[in-house]
Amino acid sequence: MTHRGRRVALVGVAAWLVVATIAVTALAADVSDAREAHDFLLSCAGCHKLDASGSPTVPSLRGVDRLLAKPGGRDYVLRVPGVASAPLSDERLAMLLDWVFASFGNHAATRFTAAEVRAARTRPFVDPKAARAALE
Repeated sequence: MTHRGRRVALVGVAAWLVVATIAVTALAADVSDAREAHDFLLSCAGCHKLDASGSPTVPSLRGVDRLLAKPGGRDYVLRVPGVASAPLSDERLAMLLDWVFASFGNHAATRFTAAEVRAARTRPFVDPKAARAALE
């Protein structure tokens, strides 16, 4: 890579870091908890987007609080592959889930525990779409 190419790459990385910092700050300002906003940015936003709106192939995290009211909904949330394989400790993942369920237009006042996260992670869904369809 040329000197100019390295400089362009470094400018790109610096720009991404600025954007990420602004996004984390904006998310944290909305809910006043920077740790969960940071964890969301690093573990969830890549697929679910910064505003949690999802895409045609990735579900939105907006309005998912309704899942908790359904029989099996809490178990479903804990066993989807993105949650079960998240690179966070059980405690931090429980805190992140609480944050998601209190943010993005969700209104659930729930408390996930590290123990239930740990137990659910041992048996992630093989077919999360079928599991979700069974909840509907």
